Amino acid sequence: MPLSRPLSQLQASYDVIVVGSGYGGAVMAARLAPGRRLAVLERGREWLPADFPGTLADALGQFRSPLVPFGLFDYRLGGTIDVLAGSGLGGTSLVNANVVVPADRDVFDAWPAAIRQDVASGALDAWE
Repeated sequence: MPLSRPLSQLQASYDVIVVGSGYGGAVMAARLAPGRRLAVLERGREWLPADFPGTLADALGQFRSPLVPFGLFDYRLGGTIDVLAGSGLGGTSLVNANVVVPADRDVFDAWPAAIRQDVASGALDAWE
């Protein structure tokens, strides 16, 4: 079932607009949504399960470029680091098939006290 909406269904105004639907944008939207009119904006398109490339050749044809502006993959070549990101609804979760491994609790040992408290109380467990 598609999550995106056509432009004709957008409201004239919103209380909150989140730009980016990857992990950060999705969490931000989930936390800000209650009691607010919220929109999440994302470049690219929505990729339904049947839309994903099924072969290496198909995948290689899905890199964003001027000829493929709505490609699934966005590859950025840098001087010391390259980045492969998803392009579309879901952000980089499109690249890793939305697979997330919960962090070990000791990862948070050096984080701010409020976050450590949320980890210890289990308040973050709902977001894993």
